[in-house]
Amino acid sequence: MWFPVAVFLGGLACIAAAVATGEADVELVLVFPVFSGSSGLFLIGTALIVLSFLIVFAMMATARGESYGNTVAPTASQAPKAEGKTHYGGVVLIGPIPIAFGSSKKVALVMLVLGIAMAVVLASVLLMLG
Repeated sequence: MWFPVAVFLGGLACIAAAVATGEADVELVLVFPVFSGSSGLFLIGTALIVLSFLIVFAMMATARGESYGNTVAPTASQAPKAEGKTHYGGVVLIGPIPIAFGSSKKVALVMLVLGIAMAVVLASVLLMLG
């Protein structure tokens, strides 16, 4: 499982080397770094990153059948029993405004706190850059 990570890091190293030598550029769009370049080193780095994702997908597809051992679905008596209720939640940031949701008030409140923290970090990064 470490092979795709090594390929990904190799791609990042190639892109970093292209940026360091001036063969590629880095721009910041909102808070996302955008890399652009036309050199061979940048192309190799981009290809290695895409290849690492393809390797991960291929490994997941081939390991799926191996990990279960059989293709027969378990019956209701063999299925693991749930020990408790599952809680879920999430945050959507629309601009600097967090919208929190959750399966309970406690989870929604935690998501709201995380959303406010993300909005503060986003606003501070934008103020430092601008």
